[in-house]
Amino acid sequence: MMRKPSPSTLEAAANAFISRRRGRPAIRPAPSAGRAAERVLKPLAKQFGVGTDQLRENWEEIVGPRLAQWSSPETIRRSGGVFTLVIRARGPAGAILQAESRRILERIATFAGQRAPTRLRIVQGMSAARPAVRPSTRMNTSQSASQLSETVETSPEARLLSALDRFGRAIKARDER
Repeated sequence: MMRKPSPSTLEAAANAFISRRRGRPAIRPAPSAGRAAERVLKPLAKQFGVGTDQLRENWEEIVGPRLAQWSSPETIRRSGGVFTLVIRARGPAGAILQAESRRILERIATFAGQRAPTRLRIVQGMSAARPAVRPSTRMNTSQSASQLSETVETSPEARLLSALDRFGRAIKARDER
């Protein structure tokens, strides 16, 4: 009869067997691209100041929710040693932004630090962040007869509701421009 080896001898033999037949160590995963980009961009941000992307992200805190819905920062231009922030504003928000320009510049300086813009240039017009989408008011030829018959108003109430609906869509389309 054969005796069992002692546990310490068995463990030593198993460890020797495993160490002789062990495969290559696992390959480490690639370093994070975000960390590598941060190492490059952080010194550049200190050197050149904040960008318009950071301003866009925090625009509501800078100008307030009321003006943020009507305006957005476009670019930061440098002329000589002066940084100018170009803001696109819709409608009468341009005049309000001009009146609030000192307060806005102070808040931007608090947010951006040393390289903050010292001037504002306000351009009126449609914001590039919100492209104009014109709703189609014409019916497509591919619409079925049932959809066409739904548009025919028979009662005065239906005609009134339809007119109010068209008026509301026209106002929304005009505001989006």
